[in-house]
Amino acid sequence: MSIPLDTADLGKRYGRTWALRKCSIRLPAGRIAALVGPNGAGKTTLLHLAVGLLRPTEGDVHLFGWSPRQEPDLILAHVGFVAQDAPLYDSFSVADMLQLGRQLNRRWEQAAAETRLQQLGIRLGHRVGRLSGGQWAQVALVLALAKKPDLLLLDEPLARLDLLARREFL
Repeated sequence: MSIPLDTADLGKRYGRTWALRKCSIRLPAGRIAALVGPNGAGKTTLLHLAVGLLRPTEGDVHLFGWSPRQEPDLILAHVGFVAQDAPLYDSFSVADMLQLGRQLNRRWEQAAAETRLQQLGIRLGHRVGRLSGGQWAQVALVLALAKKPDLLLLDEPLARLDLLARREFL
């Protein structure tokens, strides 16, 4: 596989305001990187551009050499993404979320997902809408990891977690 994340002069503008401008990143395989900066610096915008949730105003973004806007199916099979407001379905049980993940992902590891949730004390029968913020974040991470991604993108993954849960999460 080629470079997991590669951007060149990437930018996103909302009206007259630039959320991200002239962003060039080349993240080699096998690396762990963190984007650090103040609120409004464009970190979330960059991640949304990378996974194809937003269309760039300028520049290019590629994951493994593929364009997220032109080849989303190729990217989705290789990338795990946990958004800042991890979109889970309130009315689903945790088991329902795992079933959905299993149906949408070819490389799904059901046993690993169930084991991790059991270790965290999160029962499969729990309704997602009744989970604590920390449990919600943990379920979102388990869903992202169970698809065996080649690249894992996390947007503020610790925001909903207390100090003890942050350590466990990391």
